[in-house]
Amino acid sequence: MFCLMNYVHLLHQLYATHAPTGREWSLICLVRDYLSAHVPEAEVRMDGWGNLYITKGTAEGGYPTLCCHLDQVQTEHSKDFEVREEEGMLYGWSTSRQCREGLGADDKNGIWVCLRCLKECERLKVFMAVGEEKGCIGSNRADMMFFADSLYVLEPDCKGGQEIHTNLRGIPCASAEFETALEAERHGYIITDGKTTDLLALTLNGIGVSCANIPAGYYLPHKDEEHTILAELEQCLDFILHTVQKLRSRYPHEYKTETQKMIENLTNK
Repeated sequence: MFCLMNYVHLLHQLYATHAPTGREWSLICLVRDYLSAHVPEAEVRMDGWGNLYITKGTAEGGYPTLCCHLDQVQTEHSKDFEVREEEGMLYGWSTSRQCREGLGADDKNGIWVCLRCLKECERLKVFMAVGEEKGCIGSNRADMMFFADSLYVLEPDCKGGQEIHTNLRGIPCASAEFETALEAERHGYIITDGKTTDLLALTLNGIGVSCANIPAGYYLPHKDEEHTILAELEQCLDFILHTVQKLRSRYPHEYKTETQKMIENLTNK
């Protein structure tokens, strides 16, 4: 079990850095500064949209890969925004307004997990996308060559603490073999269907490997009442670290519509 409390300050920093869609620059700077100070060996590249492509270590057989997004739905933070904790729950608060304000835990919890994993793992790739909340802007324009040597992709961007999503908007994003390899039930999770995330965009753009969205311990995303359950965030981190260390093979997966299959059959005749 990794000590969550040693890194709560980082989590607070992420929550306090306001990054609505299209205004992610301050958070991009925080991420890059953290990596420069704590994971200096990681190679960091940014494209013209602001997407970050991070590679740590060398891997002849390929890289476990993580994904998260940099933007949040909340368009404003009060100047006196602060993070409060009560009995293992984190939430945002404004004293001047005397009310709660959204943390942006969707998906700053995911960013936190990715940064922790970059610190702990010897070899890893991480893709951090801009504009997910406005239609997966960054992931729809990602440099797909970055994923050419990915083994699979995990994204800590699912609310709650129970459901792993491998089927998004009715689109299968993972192979049955990969779902089995995750051993979800053994770790207290269930595999079920989910909604749009960057993984769906990457799958439709032909990433070619299995993808899964992992619950990151946040609740009521996009609302002022949004909050994080620390124990569930820690569980997410532990599960992803365990999976990255255990699964060293590539898990191919390619989605094709029935129309695409029909066209291919006609073309091959």
